[in-house]
Amino acid sequence: MKKIIALLLCMLTLFALSACSTPIYPGLPDISEDPMKGIEIYCFKDGGEWKCGGTVGTNRQKFDEEIRALQVVSIPDMKRILERKGLTDCFHVILVDLSGDEVVYLDAAENLTQIATLEMQLGKAEK
Repeated sequence: MKKIIALLLCMLTLFALSACSTPIYPGLPDISEDPMKGIEIYCFKDGGEWKCGGTVGTNRQKFDEEIRALQVVSIPDMKRILERKGLTDCFHVILVDLSGDEVVYLDAAENLTQIATLEMQLGKAEK
């Protein structure tokens, strides 16, 4: 019986240690290699503060449910996530309005200054 308890305690310790060594990146899916289509960072205002969530880029516009299901983090938190994952050179910002029932994509041409500001705050690498 003592051997079983000792074995279980060893296994529990190993699980705890492995969980501590695996970084968790809320706000961005797990990406094992360089994303071909980049990273899409969806930014929106929440109570006067910018929030965001990220996903792997695609050639299509995301469904409302996909955007609303993103893990939301602050801009400084997303910057740290992008830096840790080495993705500061392959993301782009998409502005959305989540205040209504439907997700509204804000026009990029009309919001170039805001997009550039958010990209800078997120640590966009200079090209």
